[in-house]
Amino acid sequence: MSVAALGEVPGYKVAAIPRLPGATFAEATAVNNKGDVVGRARVNGVYRGFRYDGATGEIRDLGELGPDDAHGLWGINDSGLIVGTAASELGNRAILISPLLVRSDITQVTTVFTPMVGAEARAINSLGRIAGSSSFDCSLTNSSLLGSRWSPGGFFVTPLIGSNFECATTAALAINELDDLAGWATMNVGTISEPALAIRPFVANDEGQTPLPTFSSPTETGIALGIGTLGDVCGIAQDDTDGGRIHPALWLNGAIFKLQSLGGGYRDGSIALSVNGATNAVGRSGDEATGQAVIWISGNAVPTPLTGLGLAAPHSSGYRLIAATAISDGGFIVGRGVGIDPTDTSGSTTGFLLLPCTPVITQTPVRESSCLRGTVTLSVQAVGAGPLTYQWQRNGIDLENGEQAWGTRVRSATTARLEISGFRYEDEGVYSVRIGGSCGESASAGALITVCRADLSCDGVVTDTDFSIFVQYYNILDCADPAMPPGCPADFNDDGVVDDADFVLFIVAYDALFCF
Repeated sequence: MSVAALGEVPGYKVAAIPRLPGATFAEATAVNNKGDVVGRARVNGVYRGFRYDGATGEIRDLGELGPDDAHGLWGINDSGLIVGTAASELGNRAILISPLLVRSDITQVTTVFTPMVGAEARAINSLGRIAGSSSFDCSLTNSSLLGSRWSPGGFFVTPLIGSNFECATTAALAINELDDLAGWATMNVGTISEPALAIRPFVANDEGQTPLPTFSSPTETGIALGIGTLGDVCGIAQDDTDGGRIHPALWLNGAIFKLQSLGGGYRDGSIALSVNGATNAVGRSGDEATGQAVIWISGNAVPTPLTGLGLAAPHSSGYRLIAATAISDGGFIVGRGVGIDPTDTSGSTTGFLLLPCTPVITQTPVRESSCLRGTVTLSVQAVGAGPLTYQWQRNGIDLENGEQAWGTRVRSATTARLEISGFRYEDEGVYSVRIGGSCGESASAGALITVCRADLSCDGVVTDTDFSIFVQYYNILDCADPAMPPGCPADFNDDGVVDDADFVLFIVAYDALFCF
C-alpha cells in the first residue's frame, strides 16, 4: 500500500521507541528505507544519540553528544552511516558514525576549521555525501558558518556563499540522491548601496546555488528543510500579504505552494520538515505544545493527521503525536510524541516510528546455484506492522515443510529463512516469498536457483578441486559401481557412465569458473 492511498484506509502501526535509561525527552530524527532510525534523548541535561532497529525493536545508545539543541544525530542512509553534531572543547563538530558504531570527527580533516565555531553534519545520502555547515575564515578578521557538502572521502567541496557581504551565514540542511542540497542563506535582496538582507531558502548543486521563491516579496524569509529524490523541497516561508505569518511550504519544480494546517488556514508553529520521492511531506500542524504530527500526501495542501493513519491500538492518557520529523522513500515516518506506549504514564516526550501495515521488503532473495544434493539457504528481510508472516514459493507454488517426493527436504518454508537440503534438478526454479502484515501483503522478486553439477566440491565455484574429484569418478567409470557416490554426480549427460563426453561438459563449466 502506498502512502497516497492512506487517506481512506489506515495503513500504519505506531510503534513507541523506548527511551534510553534516565531520559526525560527523546525524539526520532531520521529514518532510512530499511526502517533503521536515529534520534536523541536528553539524559541528565545532556543529549545522547541512539539507533533503533524497526525490524527487531532493538535500541542502541550511541553516546553523549552535548547539552544544546544543536547537538543530535540528524541523518542515516541505507548503508547505516549516521551523521550528526557533537560538542567539543573547540566548539561543535560534525561527526560520522559507521555501521559498526565507530564514531569519527570529520571536522578537522574536511574543513578550514576555526576554533570555537566548529561545524555540523545534518544529512547523508546513499552515496555517503554529507550536507551541513562548516566554519570558514571568510576575511582577515572574521569567520562564519557556511553551508557545506562533503564527499565520502572527506574532501570539502564548495562553501555556499549567501550574500555579497563577507561572512553572511548559510546552512545546508538536506541532501538528496542527486547530490542536490537544500537550506537557507543570508542573501542581499537589495543593492550594494542599499542592501536588504533576508534569510532565503535555496537549493544548490555543482552548477551553483538557486534561491527559492517566497510567496509575495523578495524580502520575505524562508528556510528549506527537506529535499526529495526528485528535487521537491519543503520547509517554511513568510507571507507579507498575510501579516508576515510563517507558513509550511512546498516547492515543486521551483514554484512555491502554501500548505494548510489542520482545520484549514493558518496555525502558529506549523512546519514541513521532510519530503520523500513521492512528494509526501511530513511535519507539524500548530505549535509544540498543542500541535499534531501531520502528512501532506502527494503534494496535497490539506494535511492528514498521523493519528488518522495509525491502526487502532491502546495508548496512554494524553496520547499525542507531536511532530513528524522525517519520511523515507520506503514510507517509514518518525518523530516525537507522548503516551504512545500504553505502559508509559510519565507524560515524557518519546520517539515514534510508523510502520507500514503492508510490509516493506528491505532485502530480497538472490540468484544462486547449488551443487547436486547440496543445501540451499534463502533469506528475506522485511519491516512492517506485524506480526509478519512468510510463505516461500517455487514457480508461484507454495512450499511445504518436509521431505519431497524426490528426496529433497524443505525446512522453514514459513519463516524469513528457507533451507532446502539435498537439492536436485526437480528443485530448480524461481523462488520468491509472500510476506503478510497487519493489513496487507507484499511479494518479493523472484530468484532463479539452479543446480551446478560441475561444482563437485559444493563450494560455489568450479576449480581444480572439482577437477580432482571428477578424475576420481572418471576412473570409476560405471555409475552402477558401488564405489561411485549416490546419484553419480559427474555423469553430466546421464548416460550411466563418467567418460569423455562428461569431461567435455565439465571443461565448459571449469572455464566459466562460476556456475551462473
